[in-house]
Amino acid sequence: MTNSSLSSRGYAALVAVLMLVVTGLLPLSPLATSTHAAESAQAGGEASSASSTAVTAPTSFGKNAEPIPDERPAAEVSHEADQDVLRYWTHERMAAAKPLDADAADDSAQEQPVAAENGGDSFSSTDPAGTTEPVAPAADGGATPPARAKGKLFFNGYDPDNAYCSASVLNTPSKSVIVTAAHCVYSSANGWAKDAVFVPDYDRTQADPDPVGVWTVRSMRTSDGWRADQTDYSNDVAYATLNNGGDANKPVVDVVGGHGLAWGGSYVFQATIFGYPTNKTTPDGRGTIYSCVRTTEESEGKVRTEGCDFGKGASGGPWLYRYDEATGLGYVRSVTALWRSQGGVNRGPYFTEAVKTMLDATAGD
Repeated sequence: MTNSSLSSRGYAALVAVLMLVVTGLLPLSPLATSTHAAESAQAGGEASSASSTAVTAPTSFGKNAEPIPDERPAAEVSHEADQDVLRYWTHERMAAAKPLDADAADDSAQEQPVAAENGGDSFSSTDPAGTTEPVAPAADGGATPPARAKGKLFFNGYDPDNAYCSASVLNTPSKSVIVTAAHCVYSSANGWAKDAVFVPDYDRTQADPDPVGVWTVRSMRTSDGWRADQTDYSNDVAYATLNNGGDANKPVVDVVGGHGLAWGGSYVFQATIFGYPTNKTTPDGRGTIYSCVRTTEESEGKVRTEGCDFGKGASGGPWLYRYDEATGLGYVRSVTALWRSQGGVNRGPYFTEAVKTMLDATAGD
Protein backbone atom coordinates (compact mmCIF):
# COMPACT_ATOMS: atom_id res chain seq x y z
CA MET A 1 0.00 0.00 0.00
CA THR A 2 1.38 3.49 -0.92
CA ASN A 3 0.91 6.72 1.07
CA SER A 4 -1.45 8.01 -1.60
CA SER A 5 -3.85 5.15 -0.93
CA LEU A 6 -4.26 6.04 2.74
CA SER A 7 -7.50 7.76 3.74
CA SER A 8 -7.23 10.97 5.75
CA ARG A 9 -8.60 9.08 8.80
CA GLY A 10 -6.02 6.28 8.33
CA TYR A 11 -3.23 8.81 7.90
CA ALA A 12 -4.22 10.55 11.12
CA ALA A 13 -4.24 7.24 12.96
CA LEU A 14 -0.79 6.46 11.64
CA VAL A 15 0.53 9.81 12.84
CA ALA A 16 -1.00 9.17 16.27
CA VAL A 17 0.72 5.81 16.55
CA LEU A 18 4.06 7.33 15.58
CA MET A 19 3.62 10.02 18.23
CA LEU A 20 3.01 7.33 20.88
CA VAL A 21 6.17 5.54 19.83
CA VAL A 22 8.19 8.73 20.06
CA THR A 23 6.83 9.51 23.54
CA GLY A 24 7.59 6.00 24.75
CA LEU A 25 3.98 4.91 25.34
CA LEU A 26 4.29 2.00 22.84
CA PRO A 27 7.28 -0.36 22.50
CA LEU A 28 9.75 0.83 19.89
CA SER A 29 9.73 -2.67 18.25
CA PRO A 30 6.73 -4.92 18.70
CA LEU A 31 8.88 -7.55 16.95
CA ALA A 32 11.27 -7.53 19.89
CA THR A 33 8.45 -8.54 22.23
CA SER A 34 7.18 -11.28 19.90
CA THR A 35 10.72 -12.55 19.35
CA HIS A 36 11.23 -12.85 23.09
CA ALA A 37 7.96 -14.75 23.38
CA ALA A 38 9.00 -17.02 20.56
CA GLU A 39 12.38 -17.63 22.19
CA SER A 40 10.64 -18.44 25.48
CA ALA A 41 8.27 -20.81 23.72
CA GLN A 42 11.18 -22.44 21.92
CA ALA A 43 13.07 -22.89 25.19
CA GLY A 44 9.99 -24.44 26.74
CA GLY A 45 9.59 -26.71 23.72
CA GLU A 46 13.19 -27.89 23.97
CA ALA A 47 12.72 -28.60 27.65
CA SER A 48 9.49 -30.53 27.09
CA SER A 49 11.03 -32.51 24.22
CA ALA A 50 13.46 -34.03 26.72
CA SER A 51 10.60 -35.45 28.79
CA SER A 52 9.73 -39.08 28.23
CA THR A 53 7.48 -41.86 29.47
CA ALA A 54 8.37 -45.46 30.26
CA VAL A 55 6.09 -48.43 30.82
CA THR A 56 6.54 -52.06 31.74
CA ALA A 57 6.51 -54.10 28.55
CA PRO A 58 3.00 -55.50 27.97
CA THR A 59 2.44 -59.12 26.96
CA SER A 60 -0.41 -61.36 25.86
CA PHE A 61 0.18 -63.36 29.03
CA GLY A 62 -1.25 -61.07 31.69
CA LYS A 63 1.24 -58.18 31.88
CA ASN A 64 -0.07 -54.68 31.17
CA ALA A 65 1.82 -51.54 30.17
CA GLU A 66 2.11 -49.90 33.59
CA PRO A 67 3.79 -46.47 33.91
CA ILE A 68 7.21 -46.60 35.56
CA PRO A 69 7.90 -43.94 38.22
CA ASP A 70 10.83 -41.60 37.60
CA GLU A 71 12.74 -43.10 40.53
CA ARG A 72 11.63 -46.69 40.87
CA PRO A 73 13.56 -48.56 43.61
CA ALA A 74 16.00 -51.10 42.19
CA ALA A 75 14.47 -53.80 44.40
CA GLU A 76 11.26 -53.57 42.37
CA VAL A 77 13.01 -54.38 39.08
CA SER A 78 13.22 -58.01 38.03
CA HIS A 79 15.81 -58.97 35.42
CA GLU A 80 14.46 -62.46 34.86
CA ALA A 81 13.45 -63.38 31.31
CA ASP A 82 9.74 -63.71 30.59
CA GLN A 83 9.40 -67.43 29.94
CA ASP A 84 5.91 -67.16 28.42
CA VAL A 85 7.19 -64.73 25.79
CA LEU A 86 10.29 -66.83 25.12
CA ARG A 87 8.20 -69.93 24.51
CA TYR A 88 5.91 -68.00 22.16
CA TRP A 89 8.70 -66.88 19.84
CA THR A 90 9.58 -70.07 18.02
CA HIS A 91 11.83 -69.99 14.96
CA GLU A 92 8.75 -70.55 12.82
CA ARG A 93 6.94 -67.50 14.24
CA MET A 94 10.03 -65.34 13.79
CA ALA A 95 10.36 -66.44 10.16
CA ALA A 96 6.70 -65.66 9.48
CA ALA A 97 6.74 -62.20 11.11
CA LYS A 98 6.05 -59.25 8.81
CA PRO A 99 7.57 -55.76 8.81
CA LEU A 100 5.56 -53.32 10.88
CA ASP A 101 5.92 -50.49 8.39
CA ALA A 102 2.87 -50.40 6.15
CA ASP A 103 2.06 -46.73 5.64
CA ALA A 104 3.58 -45.05 8.68
CA ALA A 105 7.14 -45.04 7.38
CA ASP A 106 6.40 -44.21 3.73
CA ASP A 107 7.88 -40.78 3.08
CA SER A 108 5.86 -38.80 0.55
CA ALA A 109 7.55 -35.48 1.28
CA GLN A 110 8.91 -33.66 -1.76
CA GLU A 111 12.58 -32.98 -1.18
CA GLN A 112 15.45 -31.51 -3.13
CA PRO A 113 17.92 -34.09 -4.49
CA VAL A 114 21.15 -34.71 -2.62
CA ALA A 115 23.86 -32.41 -3.92
CA ALA A 116 26.64 -34.98 -3.65
CA GLU A 117 27.06 -38.67 -2.91
CA ASN A 118 30.67 -39.24 -1.96
CA GLY A 119 32.40 -40.89 0.95
CA GLY A 120 32.21 -37.87 3.19
CA ASP A 121 34.38 -36.97 6.14
CA SER A 122 33.80 -38.59 9.53
CA PHE A 123 35.79 -35.97 11.38
CA SER A 124 36.34 -32.19 11.76
CA SER A 125 33.11 -30.21 11.22
CA THR A 126 30.99 -33.36 11.09
CA ASP A 127 31.73 -34.24 14.73
CA PRO A 128 28.80 -34.48 17.16
CA ALA A 129 28.45 -32.27 20.20
CA GLY A 130 28.66 -35.20 22.60
CA THR A 131 29.12 -38.96 22.74
CA THR A 132 29.01 -41.95 25.03
CA GLU A 133 31.55 -44.67 24.36
CA PRO A 134 30.98 -48.10 22.81
CA VAL A 135 32.12 -51.26 24.58
CA ALA A 136 33.16 -54.70 23.33
CA PRO A 137 31.56 -57.91 24.60
CA ALA A 138 32.97 -59.36 27.81
CA ALA A 139 35.96 -61.64 27.15
CA ASP A 140 34.66 -64.20 29.66
CA GLY A 141 38.07 -65.75 30.31
CA GLY A 142 39.06 -66.14 26.66
CA ALA A 143 39.41 -64.04 23.53
CA THR A 144 36.97 -61.18 23.09
CA PRO A 145 34.10 -62.41 20.88
CA PRO A 146 32.90 -60.31 17.93
CA ALA A 147 30.34 -57.61 18.61
CA ARG A 148 26.77 -58.41 17.55
CA ALA A 149 25.17 -55.13 18.65
CA LYS A 150 22.49 -54.96 15.96
CA GLY A 151 19.54 -57.19 15.23
CA LYS A 152 15.78 -57.68 14.97
CA LEU A 153 13.05 -56.53 17.35
CA PHE A 154 10.05 -58.89 17.16
CA PHE A 155 6.67 -58.08 18.68
CA ASN A 156 2.95 -58.74 18.49
CA GLY A 157 0.26 -56.24 19.31
CA TYR A 158 -0.41 -53.80 16.48
CA ASP A 159 -1.89 -56.28 14.01
CA PRO A 160 -3.20 -59.85 14.10
CA ASP A 161 0.09 -61.04 12.61
CA ASN A 162 3.48 -60.86 14.30
CA ALA A 163 5.71 -57.99 13.24
CA TYR A 164 9.30 -56.80 13.46
CA CYS A 165 11.59 -53.78 13.19
CA SER A 166 15.36 -53.31 13.38
CA ALA A 167 17.24 -52.21 16.51
CA SER A 168 20.70 -52.03 18.10
CA VAL A 169 22.34 -52.30 21.52
CA LEU A 170 23.74 -49.31 23.41
CA ASN A 171 26.43 -49.27 26.07
CA THR A 172 24.72 -48.07 29.27
CA PRO A 173 25.30 -48.67 33.00
CA SER A 174 22.47 -51.24 33.01
CA LYS A 175 24.03 -53.09 30.01
CA SER A 176 20.46 -53.76 28.88
CA VAL A 177 19.22 -51.00 26.55
CA ILE A 178 18.45 -51.12 22.82
CA VAL A 179 17.47 -48.19 20.60
CA THR A 180 14.89 -48.34 17.80
CA ALA A 181 12.24 -46.17 16.14
CA ALA A 182 9.39 -44.98 18.36
CA HIS A 183 6.78 -46.02 15.79
CA CYS A 184 7.99 -49.61 16.33
CA VAL A 185 6.90 -49.66 19.97
CA TYR A 186 4.10 -47.09 20.39
CA SER A 187 1.15 -45.57 18.56
CA SER A 188 -1.79 -43.69 20.06
CA ALA A 189 -4.18 -45.85 18.04
CA ASN A 190 -2.78 -49.19 19.19
CA GLY A 191 -0.82 -48.50 22.35
CA TRP A 192 2.45 -50.22 23.23
CA ALA A 193 3.77 -53.25 21.34
CA LYS A 194 3.30 -56.59 23.11
CA ASP A 195 5.47 -59.68 23.55
CA ALA A 196 8.63 -57.88 22.40
CA VAL A 197 11.95 -59.70 22.07
CA PHE A 198 15.34 -58.71 20.65
CA VAL A 199 17.48 -61.12 18.62
CA PRO A 200 21.06 -59.92 17.96
CA ASP A 201 22.40 -60.70 14.48
CA TYR A 202 19.25 -62.55 13.46
CA ASP A 203 20.06 -64.48 10.28
CA ARG A 204 17.57 -66.90 8.79
CA THR A 205 20.12 -68.18 6.28
CA GLN A 206 21.96 -69.93 9.11
CA ALA A 207 21.02 -73.21 10.80
CA ASP A 208 20.62 -71.25 14.05
CA PRO A 209 19.00 -67.88 13.20
CA ASP A 210 19.53 -66.56 16.74
CA PRO A 211 23.27 -67.23 17.20
CA VAL A 212 23.52 -65.95 20.79
CA GLY A 213 19.90 -66.30 21.86
CA VAL A 214 16.83 -64.16 22.55
CA TRP A 215 16.25 -61.34 25.07
CA THR A 216 12.77 -60.41 26.29
CA VAL A 217 11.88 -56.71 26.71
CA ARG A 218 11.32 -55.49 30.28
CA SER A 219 10.28 -51.88 29.58
CA MET A 220 9.81 -49.35 26.77
CA ARG A 221 10.42 -45.60 26.72
CA THR A 222 9.50 -42.91 24.19
CA SER A 223 9.57 -39.12 24.25
CA ASP A 224 6.39 -37.34 25.23
CA GLY A 225 6.73 -35.41 21.96
CA TRP A 226 6.25 -38.63 19.98
CA ARG A 227 3.33 -39.76 22.12
CA ALA A 228 1.64 -36.41 21.46
CA ASP A 229 2.23 -36.34 17.69
CA GLN A 230 3.05 -39.43 15.66
CA THR A 231 3.46 -37.41 12.49
CA ASP A 232 6.57 -35.70 13.88
CA TYR A 233 9.33 -38.10 12.90
CA SER A 234 11.98 -35.84 14.43
CA ASN A 235 10.89 -37.56 17.68
CA ASP A 236 10.84 -41.09 16.23
CA VAL A 237 13.24 -42.59 18.79
CA ALA A 238 12.56 -45.17 21.48
CA TYR A 239 14.51 -47.23 23.98
CA ALA A 240 13.70 -50.70 25.27
CA THR A 241 15.33 -52.20 28.36
CA LEU A 242 15.90 -55.95 28.17
CA ASN A 243 15.79 -58.64 30.80
CA ASN A 244 18.82 -60.85 31.25
CA GLY A 245 18.69 -63.47 28.54
CA GLY A 246 20.29 -65.11 25.57
CA ASP A 247 21.88 -68.52 25.67
CA ALA A 248 24.12 -67.39 28.56
CA ASN A 249 21.32 -65.67 30.57
CA LYS A 250 23.31 -62.44 30.90
CA PRO A 251 22.81 -58.71 30.22
CA VAL A 252 22.88 -58.20 26.48
CA VAL A 253 25.95 -55.90 26.43
CA ASP A 254 28.10 -58.54 28.14
CA VAL A 255 27.32 -60.93 25.28
CA VAL A 256 27.16 -58.73 22.16
CA GLY A 257 28.80 -55.43 23.15
CA GLY A 258 27.18 -52.02 22.87
CA HIS A 259 27.42 -49.03 20.56
CA GLY A 260 28.02 -45.51 21.81
CA LEU A 261 25.48 -42.71 21.35
CA ALA A 262 26.23 -39.46 19.47
CA TRP A 263 24.13 -36.29 19.48
CA GLY A 264 24.22 -32.69 18.31
CA GLY A 265 26.78 -31.14 15.98
CA SER A 266 26.54 -31.25 12.21
CA TYR A 267 23.75 -32.86 10.21
CA VAL A 268 26.47 -34.00 7.79
CA PHE A 269 28.39 -37.16 8.66
CA GLN A 270 29.31 -40.51 7.17
CA ALA A 271 26.74 -43.08 8.32
CA THR A 272 26.92 -46.85 8.17
CA ILE A 273 23.26 -47.90 8.22
CA PHE A 274 22.02 -51.36 9.22
CA GLY A 275 18.59 -52.92 8.97
CA TYR A 276 16.31 -55.65 7.63
CA PRO A 277 14.68 -54.06 4.53
CA THR A 278 12.13 -56.39 2.94
CA ASN A 279 12.50 -54.76 -0.48
CA LYS A 280 15.98 -56.29 -0.74
CA THR A 281 15.90 -59.73 -2.33
CA THR A 282 19.51 -60.92 -2.83
CA PRO A 283 19.66 -62.16 -0.15
CA ASP A 284 16.20 -61.79 1.34
CA GLY A 285 16.17 -58.72 3.59
CA ARG A 286 13.48 -60.27 5.76
CA GLY A 287 16.02 -62.71 7.14
CA THR A 288 19.46 -61.18 6.64
CA ILE A 289 20.79 -57.84 7.83
CA TYR A 290 21.91 -55.27 5.25
CA SER A 291 24.32 -52.36 5.52
CA CYS A 292 24.85 -49.21 3.46
CA VAL A 293 27.35 -46.34 3.75
CA ARG A 294 26.28 -42.82 2.82
CA THR A 295 26.96 -39.22 3.77
CA THR A 296 23.96 -37.60 5.42
CA GLU A 297 22.53 -34.13 4.99
CA GLU A 298 19.89 -31.99 6.69
CA SER A 299 16.25 -32.33 5.63
CA GLU A 300 13.44 -30.53 7.45
CA GLY A 301 15.15 -30.89 10.83
CA LYS A 302 16.05 -34.53 10.23
CA VAL A 303 18.99 -36.33 8.62
CA ARG A 304 18.65 -37.77 5.13
CA THR A 305 20.39 -40.16 2.75
CA GLU A 306 19.67 -41.10 -0.84
CA GLY A 307 20.47 -44.40 -2.53
CA CYS A 308 20.42 -46.89 0.36
CA ASP A 309 16.74 -47.56 -0.37
CA PHE A 310 16.02 -49.33 2.91
CA GLY A 311 12.35 -50.25 2.78
CA LYS A 312 9.85 -51.79 5.17
CA GLY A 313 11.38 -53.64 8.10
CA ALA A 314 14.46 -51.41 8.30
CA SER A 315 12.82 -48.95 10.70
CA GLY A 316 14.77 -48.54 13.92
CA GLY A 317 18.05 -49.72 12.42
CA PRO A 318 21.10 -47.70 13.56
CA TRP A 319 22.88 -44.98 11.60
CA LEU A 320 26.40 -45.48 12.93
CA TYR A 321 28.99 -42.71 13.03
CA ARG A 322 32.64 -43.82 12.97
CA TYR A 323 31.68 -47.45 12.52
CA ASP A 324 34.69 -49.75 12.89
CA GLU A 325 34.38 -52.93 10.82
CA ALA A 326 37.12 -54.59 12.85
CA THR A 327 35.26 -54.22 16.15
CA GLY A 328 31.70 -54.09 14.78
CA LEU A 329 31.04 -51.00 16.89
CA GLY A 330 30.30 -47.32 16.37
CA TYR A 331 28.13 -44.46 17.63
CA VAL A 332 24.38 -44.46 16.96
CA ARG A 333 23.62 -40.97 15.61
CA SER A 334 20.16 -41.64 14.15
CA VAL A 335 17.80 -44.50 13.33
CA THR A 336 15.83 -45.25 10.18
CA ALA A 337 12.40 -43.65 10.43
CA LEU A 338 11.16 -42.97 6.87
CA TRP A 339 11.53 -44.41 3.39
CA ARG A 340 10.65 -42.98 -0.02
CA SER A 341 11.19 -45.48 -2.81
CA GLN A 342 11.61 -42.71 -5.39
CA GLY A 343 15.35 -42.11 -5.23
CA GLY A 344 15.77 -44.63 -2.40
CA VAL A 345 15.52 -41.86 0.20
CA ASN A 346 15.71 -42.62 3.92
CA ARG A 347 15.34 -40.13 6.72
CA GLY A 348 15.92 -40.37 10.45
CA PRO A 349 15.62 -38.11 13.50
CA TYR A 350 18.48 -35.72 14.22
CA PHE A 351 19.71 -36.72 17.67
CA THR A 352 19.69 -33.75 20.04
CA GLU A 353 20.76 -33.70 23.68
CA ALA A 354 17.15 -34.60 24.52
CA VAL A 355 17.87 -38.08 23.09
CA LYS A 356 20.75 -38.42 25.57
CA THR A 357 18.52 -37.16 28.40
CA MET A 358 15.96 -39.81 27.52
CA LEU A 359 18.71 -42.47 27.50
CA ASP A 360 19.84 -41.38 30.98
CA ALA A 361 16.25 -41.83 32.18
CA THR A 362 16.39 -45.55 31.32
CA ALA A 363 18.58 -46.09 34.38
CA GLY A 364 15.46 -46.81 36.43
CA ASP A 365 13.70 -48.93 33.83
